[in-house]
Amino acid sequence: MEECVFCQIASRKIPSFLVHEDEKCVVVLDIQPRTRGMCLVIPKKHFFEFYEDPDTSVECFKVALSVGEAIHKALQPTHIFFSIIPSEKVKHFHIRIYPSYGETPLFEKPPEEVQKSELEKIAESIRQAMEKPTEVPEEKSVEEEEKEKTRSPETIYRIRRDIEIT
Repeated sequence: MEECVFCQIASRKIPSFLVHEDEKCVVVLDIQPRTRGMCLVIPKKHFFEFYEDPDTSVECFKVALSVGEAIHKALQPTHIFFSIIPSEKVKHFHIRIYPSYGETPLFEKPPEEVQKSELEKIAESIRQAMEKPTEVPEEKSVEEEEKEKTRSPETIYRIRRDIEIT
């Protein structure tokens, strides 16, 4: 049996635009993306359906969320979509991460042609975003929270007016 293309990518036998790697999976940019920054989360272990290896699948989902967050930081799309669409061409489980820039990506449009230099820039910006911790907002005091809850007379007037109109 010929080794699948995703197994070859995961084992680094085929060059790719690597975004992330750990003991369970690799994340690479799709070389025929539907949107700028589209990534594939590919487990290193070969299996076709997520339920065949739930532990690895869970780890891949966790990585997909982290990469989605990094894509959001690095490329600032309006939305991030995640999908699992079994492929008859490549029978290897994977998660697709689609950044959206105001459009619905997926299959409504053909894959985009992207230069290798652009793919490398995108991969690098996502890798850098993954290295930066997410900033956690400082906790507010009870007084600050109560103050924010207090509405100005103008805001109260507008809310009442909107209610009366409807």
